[in-house]
Amino acid sequence: MAAEEEREMSEVLPEEILKPFHKMPVRNAATVLLVGSYGTGKQQLAKAMVDVCTDTGLKLQVRTTTSLPLPEENTDTRPRIDYIVFIIDLTNRLSFSTVQSAVQCVDVEYFLGRACFVVTNAKGTSDQCVEMEEVSRLADMYNTMYICGAIKEGDSDERMTLANRLLRLVEVSAGRKNVSPLLVDLTCRQLSFQEEQTEFYTV
Repeated sequence: MAAEEEREMSEVLPEEILKPFHKMPVRNAATVLLVGSYGTGKQQLAKAMVDVCTDTGLKLQVRTTTSLPLPEENTDTRPRIDYIVFIIDLTNRLSFSTVQSAVQCVDVEYFLGRACFVVTNAKGTSDQCVEMEEVSRLADMYNTMYICGAIKEGDSDERMTLANRLLRLVEVSAGRKNVSPLLVDLTCRQLSFQEEQTEFYTV
């Protein structure tokens, strides 16, 4: 397994690395990229984020992909990616390996407050095949916070709560708030750590 991961990492070319600052930002606009395997609820989350953004004055565009790097075609017309959300479903082992591969294709600048991991099915379901400890190690490796929440149908209230929280992070990343994305990320990770100590997950 280690040899396979090492081989995959070596195949990522410098020009394939997704960078946050290779294009100029657009005023009052932001683009979010949701990364996750099939069945992780990307479309539901994307719709929820657009819905909660309606009255904010922010023109939000949410794009989805099942893998990175992004294809070379349309590179010139593709908008600047302001924030990346990596989705991990603890009942879907492929979703974890997909994210493990995807983070290797992202510039380190994204991990300074411009990305996060969203973890679903974290509330002790019996069919979990990914340990929360594995997610925590991955998040620590990239110094990036993770948020536990619900996305799929039947969890509309939790999905909207998650979408609202992500929207606040996106607004900071896009420069709409007078605060550093890195400061917000560090604060959120400290709060998540405190909640873990009391055996509660952030929703």
